Amino acid sequence: MEAGGPAVPPQTPGSTPPAYEAPGANGGQSGSPSGLWWVAAVVIAIALGVGGYFLGSNHEADKYKPGASGYQEIYTAGAQAGTAVGDEAGKKTGASYGKKVGYKSGNADGIKEGTASGTAAGASAALGGFSWTNGTHYIVTTIDPTLNGVPTAIHTQSPMETNVEYSLCNGDTTTVCSTAKK
Repeated sequence: MEAGGPAVPPQTPGSTPPAYEAPGANGGQSGSPSGLWWVAAVVIAIALGVGGYFLGSNHEADKYKPGASGYQEIYTAGAQAGTAVGDEAGKKTGASYGKKVGYKSGNADGIKEGTASGTAAGASAALGGFSWTNGTHYIVTTIDPTLNGVPTAIHTQSPMETNVEYSLCNGDTTTVCSTAKK
């Protein structure tokens, strides 16, 4: 027997030597693996699965970093969807705002145009529709107007001439008489 090795029983002629089993090869037990072995195997499998998931998901996340093709695809799709939503909201807001502004502007223009038209109609009614020249003096007669709101209207108009004297007629102060200057 050698020092430090296990004891070997003596062998008889014609006998088969016993099978050698290293001590502790089965944890001191023979048969199937222990429960501790299964727990360790499950923990290792879970650790490998989780590690693989994170390695794979990090690789997947790399496709969506700024400048990568996946990022550009997502950005383009988001920009198109956002633009469509924004355009629709803008149309609604613009139509509503346009109605308000258009009403105010149209109302102001209508009042302005109506006032100008009314003033012109009133002036035409009051001034008798005559043609007037700036710097010329006129003798006019008036009548009660037919247009409501116009206090008086011109009935006749005649330009005054130079070298003619004008005055109210004797006996009829509603008429102007003229005589040539001497």
